[in-house]
Amino acid sequence: MYQHKISALLLSFFLLSLALSACSDSNSTTATVAPVTATSVPNQTVAVAATTNSNKPTTTAVAAVPTTQALSADQIESNSVVSVVKRANPAVVTVYTKATRTTTGSQFTVGTGSGAIISENGYILTNAHVVSGAQGISVAFNNGQKVAAAQLVGIDEDGDIAVLKVDVKTPAVLKFGDSSKVEIGETVIAIGAALGDFRNSVTKGVVSGLNRTIPGDTSPNVYIQTDASINHGNSGGPLLNLKGEIIGINTAVVRSVNSGGSSTSANDVAEGLGFSIPGNVAAMISEQLITKGTASKPYFGIRYQMITPAIAGTTLSGISIPEIEGAWVSPSGRQPGIVAGGPADKAGLKDNDIITAINGEPLNDLNPLVTAILKYKPNDTINLTVQRGKDSLTLQLTLGERPKPLN
Repeated sequence: MYQHKISALLLSFFLLSLALSACSDSNSTTATVAPVTATSVPNQTVAVAATTNSNKPTTTAVAAVPTTQALSADQIESNSVVSVVKRANPAVVTVYTKATRTTTGSQFTVGTGSGAIISENGYILTNAHVVSGAQGISVAFNNGQKVAAAQLVGIDEDGDIAVLKVDVKTPAVLKFGDSSKVEIGETVIAIGAALGDFRNSVTKGVVSGLNRTIPGDTSPNVYIQTDASINHGNSGGPLLNLKGEIIGINTAVVRSVNSGGSSTSANDVAEGLGFSIPGNVAAMISEQLITKGTASKPYFGIRYQMITPAIAGTTLSGISIPEIEGAWVSPSGRQPGIVAGGPADKAGLKDNDIITAINGEPLNDLNPLVTAILKYKPNDTINLTVQRGKDSLTLQLTLGERPKPLN
């Protein structure tokens, strides 16, 4: 019996030696693995078989390939909006204006608007119409609990811009973007105290138009049009790009237009017609208000109508419009187009002249006169290309300073 056991042990030892010899032969086994791109393979377990010289599988290795799913364009934009709002929200405040009761002398809230913190020193940008005439101003930060008294640093009624200051630590600051590079269709975000009660409401839309004017608006402003929802209380709040930069200050919303003296139908109410003061204009005015307490803007001294492709060559209110784009120096009512003694008068401009370019830069609906001169300062001298009847001429004009108030 012991002999049988010894024989079995010897046989086992012999077989084990053969197996070890086969495993140590580096030339007898090879493995071929195909490359796998994780982004192109759904989540699954992949079996890879090692092959021998005889093409018989000997081992199986199992590897889990992780899935990387590409984000949709909507999800990428949504993530960008969320990121911008998280950074910007602490820098958007609710502005409360107060009046004094004549009977008791106590103050009470009479209006609500929005504002954007633009400096670590406590400067806050808002609309002039939000704080004009206020006897007391306070701001509430995003948490809705911390309220601080605010002082009016300066106000520009024409530009509808005002700067406030608080003497407390600011939670965040917003920076200006270049509003001259804003494109129609670009995604934008509006933040503000909708209806005064819904603090830091966030809406999203696109840039719907540039260099817009609002019917009935007597200010010299042109606006960025957006379909991001803007409501009462949003005035003074920022319009942001996807970098979180201020490219506009939300100012107005238009529901309907009374055109030519006839009222629009009660059912013909527009939605998504919001308007913002371009960020470059707001930045220029606010800087002057902070440094000087007042804003100084260039002045032409003309009354004019921008001729756009839509009205060129047509008849407007019984007046034939020239078939050329530019700023048409035109009388308004009984007032002449040229303000007597103003810069345009001194430069030799005349009624019915059409200014087609400033320093070689064409004037048109994308670059109206009011926008074109904002890059210049009072006392700057500019070259005007002027169409007078059939003649083209060049005039030099030295810009004045816009009077306050302008009659």
